[in-house]
Amino acid sequence: MSAVGSDTSDTSATTTEATRKVPRWRRILCGVLVVIVCVLVPVSILAVWTRNTLLDTDQYVETVGPLAGNQAIQQAVADRIVIVLKERVDLESKVEEALPERAKFVVPFVAQGIRGFIRDQALRLLQSEQFQTLWDGANRRAHGQVVALLTGNEGGRIRTKDGKVAIELGPVIEKVNEKLTDLGVDVFDDETKERGELVLFQSEDLTKIQGAVDLLDQIAVILPILLLVLLIAAIALSGNRRRTVLRTAIGIAISAALVLIVFNLLRTVYLDAVESASVDRDAADAAYEQILQFLRLSLRTAFAVAVVVAIGAWVAGPGSAATRIREGVKGLVNGDEAAAVEQSSLGRFVARYKTPLRVVVVLAGLVLLMALSQLTPLTVLVIAVLVVIGLLLVEFLGRGGSGAEPDARATPPTKSTTKKTATKRST
Repeated sequence: MSAVGSDTSDTSATTTEATRKVPRWRRILCGVLVVIVCVLVPVSILAVWTRNTLLDTDQYVETVGPLAGNQAIQQAVADRIVIVLKERVDLESKVEEALPERAKFVVPFVAQGIRGFIRDQALRLLQSEQFQTLWDGANRRAHGQVVALLTGNEGGRIRTKDGKVAIELGPVIEKVNEKLTDLGVDVFDDETKERGELVLFQSEDLTKIQGAVDLLDQIAVILPILLLVLLIAAIALSGNRRRTVLRTAIGIAISAALVLIVFNLLRTVYLDAVESASVDRDAADAAYEQILQFLRLSLRTAFAVAVVVAIGAWVAGPGSAATRIREGVKGLVNGDEAAAVEQSSLGRFVARYKTPLRVVVVLAGLVLLMALSQLTPLTVLVIAVLVVIGLLLVEFLGRGGSGAEPDARATPPTKSTTKKTATKRST
């Protein structure tokens, strides 16, 4: 009977919570706050990424560092070195001067062979650890100009005209020339060494977002705090807090998914633009993916956390499907075992602290998501299932207790008390 009474009490409490009336202004304000939170979550992530990745030198160099080992970047740099050589050095004339008159017909083939040899030597350097050092140094020197481009100032070793970000390849060409000189090939002059560059990004739209970047940098610290305050206010004003948490989580998941879709669409538009500007498409694609890696990971994490919270809030709700899930788990245990749970101190403890325990289960899932450095859809699904199982376990263990200490007034009469009552009546 107590188990039935407990279930009835829980259902009644849930129904009361769901039907509790709150002033109209509170419902409207709560809804507005939820919408603001859902919209500002991706904006907050974007602001933190802008401040901590794009505008921070150490983090920027660490972010673009892996590009040194990217095959598309290495091929693009090697090709660019050969192009610079072809544009700045009349290799055919040098070969023609070195060959006798009767061998003039092989000049184009020899020049082409030299270019291929130079490209091979450049690739060897680019595939070594030495290039990683050169790459990090070039990007560290260039980062100040990246910041200048994004905030509206230009000049220095990176050219920012028309939204172009081009890394100077002078130090790389110098190292390639040293290797060629050791092999007896000397084709680069001083001017050629200083004029090489690799375009990583080129878009006129970069110059149009300078104000937005400055704004994101300014609000990066305060916006996450503001979001937390707004979320707490929305839950405090809500007449049904579980439902508010559910709707907020769904809204955050949708907003994060939409931003990820937008970045995927912009990637295609951007690559079409750089290809028309004669920029290596594969290298630009690699740079785009690498720069946005942390931003995408943050958005995916926000999406995953929101999904886990939404699932937890839904399973804890009074819906028919959620109720059937909980009852199905309860039915896995037979009556005797259920009675044992009902009478146990564990059951009474869980019944009394059911809401805090639900929060602990959900928070455990969130901590696990934040602790993992690599998130995949399968990982998120497994964590979500574990959270659901944990919530169902809380429901099962707590269903047998009323959550309150036994009332002394409800203590059944003892045998001696019954005898005394009978004696008084007979008297």
